Amino acid sequence: MKKLLFAIAMLAVPALVSAQNNVEGVRVPSGYQAHIEYSNVFFLNDGKTGMSLTTTHGFFYTSNMHVGLGIGVIVAPQETYVPVFTSAKYIFQPVGKKVSPTVQMRLGSFFNEGAKPYADLAFGFRFASERDFAFSILLAGSYYAPFDVEDWVYDPATDRSNMTVEERNLSCISLRVGIEW
Repeated sequence: MKKLLFAIAMLAVPALVSAQNNVEGVRVPSGYQAHIEYSNVFFLNDGKTGMSLTTTHGFFYTSNMHVGLGIGVIVAPQETYVPVFTSAKYIFQPVGKKVSPTVQMRLGSFFNEGAKPYADLAFGFRFASERDFAFSILLAGSYYAPFDVEDWVYDPATDRSNMTVEERNLSCISLRVGIEW
């Protein structure tokens, strides 16, 4: 009997959550949705800055939870990197009529010369329109696994080349601005 009640409760959760779709005239979209986000990036290891451009495409699993796949480009001081990730974004109930607190998490890999782990957590606000379009501002912290970069340096005084190894750590914080439709 307890298992039957548990199963009924689990089936009722999506119906209760979907009832939150329209709150005070703000429509949280259903179905497919795309996001494009630009970030100013501050690298924690060396204090340098860069930029990032990402796009995420997916579907609303519930009226408040967007799940999708994404790809981006991170322009760091030395090189450019490409993250590929899964994304989960939760939109909380609106504060007022148009503003909703938002949390987003990404997990994946970034590529340059091989694949390395990538994780990202962002908090911010979503500013909705009457339709499916919205604007968001998020503060994000990103973890990129450190990696070694090998480089050959020629010394003309000794007429020899020496290999140097430098560890790069791209972990950063960023201010992310995005649109969704």
